Amino acid sequence: MFPLLSTFISFLGGKFKLKEAELTADFACVITVYKEKDIAWPLVRALLAQDYRNYHIYLVADGIEGELDVMTHEKLTIYQPRPFLNSKVASLGLVLKEMKTRHSHVVVFDPDNLVPSHFLRVISKYHANGFNAVQGKRIAKNIEGTYASLDALGEYYYDFAVRNLPFQLGSSSTIAGSGMSIEKNLYEENIAKELLILEKKGVVVAEDKSLQSELVDQGYIIAYAGAAIVFDEKITGAEQIGRQRGRWLNSYFGQLPENLKLIGKGLLKMDWNRVYFAMMTAMPPMVVLVGLSGLLAIIALFINWIYFFLLTGSLMLFALAFLLLLLFNKTPMKVLQAIPKIPLFVLGQISGMLNIRKASKDFMATSHNEITEIDVLWKQRRHEFKHLEKDWE
Repeated sequence: MFPLLSTFISFLGGKFKLKEAELTADFACVITVYKEKDIAWPLVRALLAQDYRNYHIYLVADGIEGELDVMTHEKLTIYQPRPFLNSKVASLGLVLKEMKTRHSHVVVFDPDNLVPSHFLRVISKYHANGFNAVQGKRIAKNIEGTYASLDALGEYYYDFAVRNLPFQLGSSSTIAGSGMSIEKNLYEENIAKELLILEKKGVVVAEDKSLQSELVDQGYIIAYAGAAIVFDEKITGAEQIGRQRGRWLNSYFGQLPENLKLIGKGLLKMDWNRVYFAMMTAMPPMVVLVGLSGLLAIIALFINWIYFFLLTGSLMLFALAFLLLLLFNKTPMKVLQAIPKIPLFVLGQISGMLNIRKASKDFMATSHNEITEIDVLWKQRRHEFKHLEKDWE
């Protein structure tokens, strides 16, 4: 009910419009690589082709034996730490400590990401409008194959439900973990705290979740830049689902107490941003929500028919909201055709639940296999974003 109600309310208000402002952001574009030697070079080339001037790329190649086939460019700095850091947070901390240019903002990328030439320029417009944190439009890079298209379904849904919608309603977008830009001073404060946790526990599972909660708790609104496209690789095999979802579920339950506290703070201070954002992020993952609702509906059959119809009616409304949000986000037909195969993905997510405990001790990094260049991908996919072209100007 929550996503459907939010969607209808958002239609009653006007769409957020950027004001004309001078673009002054200086970006540190950070790419963290772990053990995969060649995956990041297409992203490096895509960033070097940006039509924005003020930026520098920092690539941390961690856990890689031997020397890299280094690409040289005045806008590229490469770190290959010894001994290995074995941590994304430690890699981010290294860049923040070593960077020499006085950048104003940090943009974080996964090594499998790709961005069109307009990405930094669009992001900079939001910073010029006073937003300290901005999340780009992260969507699926690869949509071929059963598991990639199923994973893409979730990405398109969440891109609209927890990034676009909240921002249009005057609250904050969630942070996707890549394709986001944060004011450097704020990010340094957050990573410093995460490094202390890393030192104490030996692993940090989801630094992006603590970052978004901290920003909202401090009174910042995380903007959603719907025209700043960032492609993200989707999983291609059943064995990857359990590892990835185990990590996500662990981060959800680990962050849940903080989200509940944020709801309380928001209610006490009558703060819409805090309340809406915390309620949204406190909602259980889809597989948990639907699974529990289905189980309760079956139990209700033996207790009270009214409860059964209420629960099944709610499930039907959720299914309707899921389809509507996919359509509103202009999800490609190739991805929509995967809907009948969702049960395959659910089985993998159940495996993920069994990996929750392991994820608290092991980052469980996901391997990447889809290596392509932005020129090829953009030629194939640009037509999907025609409605955004005016925002790239």
